[in-house]
Amino acid sequence: MDPAVPVITARLSEAELAKWLPIRFDAIDDPLQAPEPSLGALAQLDAGGYVVLTYGKDSGQLIVEFPVNTRNRTALLAQFFREVPLPLSRILWHQKGTRLPQGKTEDSAVVAKGQNGKSIVQRVKRSALRAQAPTKRK
Repeated sequence: MDPAVPVITARLSEAELAKWLPIRFDAIDDPLQAPEPSLGALAQLDAGGYVVLTYGKDSGQLIVEFPVNTRNRTALLAQFFREVPLPLSRILWHQKGTRLPQGKTEDSAVVAKGQNGKSIVQRVKRSALRAQAPTKRK
């Protein structure tokens, strides 16, 4: 019953949503609850934390919210990424002061193996990880 605050926003298709978050979402058609037709869910992570998920059908944006009283949002975000193989390249925005986990691959949480048995990790451009407004100039 605690209010939730947005922590990350990501862009993905509805098929990717179903693949990476195989949970039941409820339709949100009330314009007072969401500005567009949306899907919503309250999910409990295996580690015990709760997240509120809202997916805008028109915009293709997933908003992940944590309870406002969460002490360490970075740790809860790391738990979320351990369970949800959402590529960091899909993140459009994250809350200031909250760090995204490092070392994720481009396409999934599973690291592909090459012919020689070593892992193949694709590099993600740093600019793709952060969407920030330009700084004000005098």
